[in-house]
This record gives sequence, C-alpha cells and structure tokens, in this order.
Amino acid sequence: MILNMQEIISDKKVVINFPINGFALDQDAKSIIDNEFVDIAQQFNEVRIRVEGNTDNTGSASFNTELSKKRAQSVVDYLVKEYNMDKNRFIVVGNGPKHAIEDGIVGSSETYRTTDFQLISE
Repeated sequence: MILNMQEIISDKKVVINFPINGFALDQDAKSIIDNEFVDIAQQFNEVRIRVEGNTDNTGSASFNTELSKKRAQSVVDYLVKEYNMDKNRFIVVGNGPKHAIEDGIVGSSETYRTTDFQLISE
C-alpha cells in the first residue's frame, strides 16, 4: 500500500480509550503502548512512525481535529520521554471525527477515541 509516496511496513491499531475531551495517557494506556507497540518500533528503528489520533463525532470538527492531534502527540511525547525515541521520527496526524463520520456514527462512541500507528518508509 502506498500512501503519499510512503510504503506502510506495519499498520498497527492500538486501542487507547481516551475519556471524552481528554488526551492524557493514563497508566492503562501506557501499558498498552509498552506491550503492543514499543517492541516493533524498536525492531524497525530505521523507519518513521505515523501516529494518528481519532475522535468520536461529538462537538465541532475543528475542536475534534485539534483534540485528535493532542491524543497522537501525547503518545509521541510518551515514546520520546520513556524510550528515548527520536522525536523527528514521528509524523503526528489528527483525523478528528473522520472515521466516525465515514461509518455513519453520530454522537459519543468510545470505539472512535483511538490512536493508530503505522511504520512507514519514505
């Protein structure tokens, strides 16, 4: 799969349940990142990591887009701080409610308050 001239090496959906309007990582979220993503990121340390934050379809699109960026950035900040990963390795994307809208979801849904990870080569 080619995305903006970048080849996706691994497309890993890591479900982190953020609270409504929240972006801080709790201990459960950190454990999920530690157990489900860090090993593969370290194994492929020569590739970039695209971190996409998502929201449900509650509130304004602009608020949700900013919130989703903050969710993705909180994951990046954690990986940089805890695992000394190079901050320039990351691409932070805020999808806002894009996926919820595509699926016809209106309102609050924990299913869409997630973060996705992709290992990509350029």
